[in-house]
Amino acid sequence: MKLSKNLTKFFALLLFLLFANSVTSNAQIGDSDSSSSIYELEPGTQIKVRMANEINSKSFGVDDTFRVRVDEPLEVRNVVVLPTDAIIEGRITKVQRASYGGKSGDLEVIFETLRLKDGTKINIEAVLVQKLKAKKSQLTNILTIIGGTAIGGILGAVSNGENGALIGAGLGAGAGTGTALVRKGKDVSIKTDETFEIKLTKKVTLPAEDF
Repeated sequence: MKLSKNLTKFFALLLFLLFANSVTSNAQIGDSDSSSSIYELEPGTQIKVRMANEINSKSFGVDDTFRVRVDEPLEVRNVVVLPTDAIIEGRITKVQRASYGGKSGDLEVIFETLRLKDGTKINIEAVLVQKLKAKKSQLTNILTIIGGTAIGGILGAVSNGENGALIGAGLGAGAGTGTALVRKGKDVSIKTDETFEIKLTKKVTLPAEDF
């Protein structure tokens, strides 16, 4: 009987120790996650930045580098983890210059390095949230109208006759083709002080400290 009571106490004590150890381990894991997770930026995290110097598809080439500055502090759970004095370095990976025929330029960039105020350097992988697009000018729109059937109508009216209208329409179509071939596309650019957003494509761990 005495042996049975001792065994019961032993197993009860063993179960208590196992339970206590499990609770302590879970608490430690939870504390660790809560203290470090805010400094781990997941892929897809968006950062608003401001351009330091203009880049464009007209005069820049592949592997040219540039810098942007964090324009708005990045907060996680009401804690600033990335301040506005942080610098991000980018690199041009593809350039296509604007050409005749109305072909616009193309510019692709990536962001590779994050530099904090204290000199800390962190490798990152990030891209633009929105692809760069050439802005259409009013001149381009005017050339498109002039190069279309508008010229055909004008020439047809001037000739004052059915044959003239047909001739005018033909000339209009030809002029439209010629204008399209002569018109040069627009180059793309990111202007100095222009703001835009980039997004991380790989997890980044920031130093856990007060900025």
